[in-house]
Amino acid sequence: MMTPRHRVSGYLTLDNLIVNRKVARRLPATLAFRYHAIPVGKANGNITVAMADPYDQTACQEIAKALETELFVVQGDLTAIDEQLAELWSAEASQSLRFLVSQEDSPIAAEIQAYARYLGQLLNAQLTDCGGADRAETTFDDLIEEARHNINLVIFGEPCQSLLGKLVTGSIGCKAAEQMPISILITRYPRWPLRKILLITRGQGLDNVAVDWIIHLAQPSGAAVTVLAVQPPLSGPDSRAVAGGGMSDWLTTDTPLGQQLRRIAQQLVNWDIEGKLRFRQGPPDWQIKAEVNEGDYDLIVLAADPEDWWTRRILGRLVGPLLGWVDRPVLIAKSTVT
Repeated sequence: MMTPRHRVSGYLTLDNLIVNRKVARRLPATLAFRYHAIPVGKANGNITVAMADPYDQTACQEIAKALETELFVVQGDLTAIDEQLAELWSAEASQSLRFLVSQEDSPIAAEIQAYARYLGQLLNAQLTDCGGADRAETTFDDLIEEARHNINLVIFGEPCQSLLGKLVTGSIGCKAAEQMPISILITRYPRWPLRKILLITRGQGLDNVAVDWIIHLAQPSGAAVTVLAVQPPLSGPDSRAVAGGGMSDWLTTDTPLGQQLRRIAQQLVNWDIEGKLRFRQGPPDWQIKAEVNEGDYDLIVLAADPEDWWTRRILGRLVGPLLGWVDRPVLIAKSTVT
């Protein structure tokens, strides 16, 4: 199915505009808040959408696809849009996050509980222990089922596992990251308070949920964010543009990664988050390991690997190799299932 088209036209003042609430609520709240976008009216089958950044191609494509119609996109003031969204989606905007905590048989269970309480206070989130009073009987399948019910994040403490067990069945943390239907925080050696966060991006739409988590975490904690752009070497004109150059060269390219980096940079500015962009040479796994070893980060955030075989073959896998050696918490971002 082809993605509906969009056209950018002009600037719209929202101060005295009466938004068509029925039309506005056709756009899911997650996309509206993520992209600071609000549908303001419908005419001749097309929808007019006011956006803080109307030239964000990824945002426009996702919004057009969600609304299933051609868009007329106009620029609006970010603050005015957010105020309209807060009123329109007041219940969703004020709804607290819910974290499911699983630390059964973990050798650092008490530390994981303390870490979960810190994150819960930081994000005003509700904490629920997996299995409740019956957690001793809880299986991994039970954890996955609990995560499907209005949970935003699973805080997962890896249980004790022998070396032989890891060799035979693989790491339980990798299994959890692969099979969990929502975002999961693998809490190896918890580090808090949050001061430095690493965001790994590959310039794909999957990264958008990871960026949302960065905003959630960095804005209240005051943590500085480093964005590491990871992509296999390019060929063609774009490879000549960035060869021998740095991040500024990537930011000016029209590649998916260049577009995503511009969007992330704007998001950090919008939320007044201290951030910097990093670019390294070499295979993706080497880039990540070098950055983690040098950066002393308290938390690493990245999107889950693509689910379909072909995309995963093109992009490669990052999550599994990272969990094979990393010694600090890793948040693997996935779309929330509610």
